[in-house]
Amino acid sequence: MKTTTNTAPTPAVAELRRATGAGDPDALADAWQVGRHLWPVLRALGYESGYMGGRGANSDALAGRAPHLQRAGTTTGYLAFVAMIPDAPGHDRVRLHHLGADLPRLPEYRGQLGVVLQDIPFRQSSYKPGQERALAEYGAKFLTEGVILSTRGGISVSLVHPQVLDSPDPSGRKKLARQADLVGALRLPPRPSPNGPGTPFDVVLLRRRPTGVRSTGHPFTDLSMIQLGERSVTINEYFANHPEHVLSRVLPGPGSSPLLVPVADRTRLGERMEEAFKRIGGAATQRGLTAPGFLRPPTPDHPRSPAAPWSIDRVERPGPGNDLHL
Repeated sequence: MKTTTNTAPTPAVAELRRATGAGDPDALADAWQVGRHLWPVLRALGYESGYMGGRGANSDALAGRAPHLQRAGTTTGYLAFVAMIPDAPGHDRVRLHHLGADLPRLPEYRGQLGVVLQDIPFRQSSYKPGQERALAEYGAKFLTEGVILSTRGGISVSLVHPQVLDSPDPSGRKKLARQADLVGALRLPPRPSPNGPGTPFDVVLLRRRPTGVRSTGHPFTDLSMIQLGERSVTINEYFANHPEHVLSRVLPGPGSSPLLVPVADRTRLGERMEEAFKRIGGAATQRGLTAPGFLRPPTPDHPRSPAAPWSIDRVERPGPGNDLHL
């Protein structure tokens, strides 16, 4: 009798694949949509030459590769790659050099990448009480590794679990703040599911601070208490100061919980994401959070002025009728 080999993944392997988003078309589509709206802003900040690197199951989508071009002939799973940043918009044909080991294990790339793209595992995983700290520490570790891989003045862009920014323990964020500036962040809504809304995820942009330069990034190490209806809830101070960058509608948690519960509302998400990235880019130019040596050329809309940095776009802070959710 001919024996057959059961090639079905074990529960542990299947769970890991779900955690990384490997083979999940929704996770892939979300990463690609972020990449589409991210790159025009990165280029406007001067990140349009040199090397980029990617880590995570859908990091190639963050690099701009459309979903139908994903990993032809390769096994879906955790990815690690390096590539030249294309010198023109449109990254569908970007050539990724896939690596046999994760980037932090390859010392030749440490401090050498102008752009680091990370799809961090467990970015949309639910968690049980008592697991919050471990989840925050895991995400903060990845964020720190992304900063270390970046050149001085380089930028890392990470898709990560909201618990990293919202954890009551600020130690991971304070460690990041010692070596990097927060360029900006977005909180994106979960997708609807039969079991109710899942977990949102954050897009976090960190610029590695050049040696001897003072911090000009946004504060993000502490939490803030905000009023939501008749309830007080906690959220990262960056989102408290920039509620327009929380693109996920939220409600207070049950009982007296200070936590927020997301609502699966993706109305106009692509348009709102594009607007939010432009706001992040405009603030980054004003704060000097651009590529090393980058100087935006003057235009009629942005005349040269030594006293006023250039902004990427003339954007207004949304008003009450512009789909604000906090």
